[in-house]
Amino acid sequence: MLLSGDVLSRSDSNLEPGERVAKFSIVVPAYNAEATLPETLDAVLAQRYDDWECVVVDDGSSDCTLAVAREYASKDARVRVLTQSNRGTAGAYNTGVTEARGDWVVLCSADDLLLPDHLSTLSQFVDTHSACDVLSSNGYFLLPDDSRELVYRPGDLDDLSFIRVIGGCFYSVGATYRRSLFEMVGGYRVGIFGEDYDFWLRAMSLGARHCYVPLPLSLHRLSATQKSSDAEAVLISDIRILRDLESSGGLSRRERAAIHDSILSRRVRAARLDGPSAKRAVRVALVYLGQPASLFRAIPRSLRRRLQHSPQGRP
Repeated sequence: MLLSGDVLSRSDSNLEPGERVAKFSIVVPAYNAEATLPETLDAVLAQRYDDWECVVVDDGSSDCTLAVAREYASKDARVRVLTQSNRGTAGAYNTGVTEARGDWVVLCSADDLLLPDHLSTLSQFVDTHSACDVLSSNGYFLLPDDSRELVYRPGDLDDLSFIRVIGGCFYSVGATYRRSLFEMVGGYRVGIFGEDYDFWLRAMSLGARHCYVPLPLSLHRLSATQKSSDAEAVLISDIRILRDLESSGGLSRRERAAIHDSILSRRVRAARLDGPSAKRAVRVALVYLGQPASLFRAIPRSLRRRLQHSPQGRP
């Protein structure tokens, strides 16, 4: 539930949730993001495509995030601001998408950037590929020194089928999906560390069709403080997500086999990381799988060396 008086909106705020006012609804969950949110919203305003709204969800920030968002909303009617007590990224996405009024939802964290042609390119693609339910693109990692590194190099990516995504989440900064898919999937699961990966897998298991645009359309900021930098938490979360997916039923034998391979791959990949925290992550993952932590010693060193030279983390 939104807090009373929390919706700062435009003159058409009496529209029912889900009623269309734009083709794209850009949902920006923001928690203590005062340092990066202005650049993120400037990038939204710089889009060369105008049929959008931007829903910023202040997730109980203790800094000036809410004030920053409200300032942008006061200057551009397409920006709306919602605020709530802290519920995590999944809870913020659920609030934002529930209130979104566009046909397509676009995901953008409060520290990521959409490049100027992002929405215009997606618009052209969804208009000419009616079979797509989820659309992602290539992009850049934005390094701390402001340099950029292409996420997918030519030849890195052959397909983004359900089986492929079981093996690892695709780059989804700025990804868009039909708003109706949100209701079909049941929203984002609160309490899941990798809520976006979980959402994509559940959507695709229900038949959602995923398409990929090879153009780099966004920037994903890398920093030591973002939650995805916690390798141990990501590992445990991915294993939980995959096990929950398998237990949901309705998967083919090939899909179940892919889940088992993916879990094993994650366990072994973690073993090549340096430091005691990586070893602990492997042991925790083994216990989570119901296997003795002593199996950590059974991972051959030769296999770890082979993994270090594999771009997919596989032998």
